[in-house]
Amino acid sequence: NKQSGTEVTITENENGDITDSDNGGISNSVDELTPTVVQVGDTAPDFTLELMDGSTFTLSEQKGKVVLLNFWASWCGPCVREMPAFERLYQEYGEELKMVAIDGLEYREAMVEFLEGTDYTFPIAYDEDGMVNMLYPSDGIPYTVIIDKDGIVQNTYVGALDAEKQYETYKTAIDELLENTKLSDTEREYLLYYVFL
Repeated sequence: NKQSGTEVTITENENGDITDSDNGGISNSVDELTPTVVQVGDTAPDFTLELMDGSTFTLSEQKGKVVLLNFWASWCGPCVREMPAFERLYQEYGEELKMVAIDGLEYREAMVEFLEGTDYTFPIAYDEDGMVNMLYPSDGIPYTVIIDKDGIVQNTYVGALDAEKQYETYKTAIDELLENTKLSDTEREYLLYYVFL
């Protein structure tokens, strides 16, 4: 989605080349212009975004942690309704869970104006050029992706009910991944114990 409202037309010329009217560029493959949907089991595409507090979030630096990504916009009713669930999860899990809510589907000013009327403390980023939204395309928003400690996508959700239901849904998925992490760590300690006997 172009924030300026510019319409992008993708066409094929007589040579079979694909052209993008937004930048006049030519590609020889439709795949170069069509984002690939992230599937459960895929390695989550890496990115870096500046957060609203001025710090940065780089996905690849979160290895060893469970990560929740949420794609949203202030004009999206279901997005706004589920936001208290993210605040609750953020407060509850602390450093066990890395989270960022990413808005790139509206003007930055609209997002900032919306956030000024809230007291949310969980990390929020603005996807200035829309590149992260392109890395994680979906059929709609809100779109939430939960990634395990190895950087593998484990759960994806499109749409949302109320905050309480979403909290329970996300909490179940997060707890399962954290429990698997704990079991894995326990098994590792068990093996190390016997190696050094």
